[in-house]
Amino acid sequence: MINSKRVEILNIRLEQLTNQRNQLDTRQHRLRLRKSNEQKLMLNSYFKSVNDDLFVAQASSDDRISLKLSSDSWGEIVSYTLDTRWDRDDDGERIKETNLYHNGSRFKDFSDYILKEAKARILFMEIAIANDEEIISKWTEIEKKYDKLIMSFYPKMRELNDAINSQSKDISELEEETLLEKLLKGIEFSKSERGRLPELEVRYDWNISRIKALKLLNRTASGKSADLQITQKSQRWDNEKDEYIDTEENTTFEKVRWNKVKDLLRSAQYNNQII
Repeated sequence: MINSKRVEILNIRLEQLTNQRNQLDTRQHRLRLRKSNEQKLMLNSYFKSVNDDLFVAQASSDDRISLKLSSDSWGEIVSYTLDTRWDRDDDGERIKETNLYHNGSRFKDFSDYILKEAKARILFMEIAIANDEEIISKWTEIEKKYDKLIMSFYPKMRELNDAINSQSKDISELEEETLLEKLLKGIEFSKSERGRLPELEVRYDWNISRIKALKLLNRTASGKSADLQITQKSQRWDNEKDEYIDTEENTTFEKVRWNKVKDLLRSAQYNNQII
């Protein structure tokens, strides 16, 4: 009971620590979204002179802006992209290079639209060429500004992660002690909602089912295996009653893998089968 209470207290503290870390994760995520939105707005601002009734230049992400038909938000006529790396180079830069991509248009109907698209396409590319270095500089400035804010959370995140790991380790050790205490006294099981009793893999090719009770007899010094007394529920034919009757059989199994025992107990606890 003492260990169970301590585990309960530690779990409450673990939940508090996890909530604090999740709050920091959320704040970092919001900063990344703000950074991305600011970079998209910056890209849009350079190409807004292309926009008219037919065409629009629109950033689809923080590192790509495309010329499209106003009536078609998917088809890209020409695109300007900043190809980035996940890490930074020696100067702390993420941008590897910038590129212009354009589709290979094919026109069947000769009309003024062909010239209008060509003019919009050329204007878009002229803006990209004229402002390439400035766009890279402003994009990087925004990136570093938000990176600095995001990185300011790192010390606290490391502190919380260390505390969570330590707390989780303490809980695991206490749960192990509680498990040993229960097993030394013996644990009984009830049927699951599907009407089944637990089963245990006592050897790699041997499963024992219909386990009614489990008792720890001995555990190896390494803690990797244990000797168990298993009570199985079964049935036998009663000639006097002329029917099957419930029986219980006690069997000892040596050197059962401990992790298999823990798996059984976790499953039984999850299914509310431990009496």
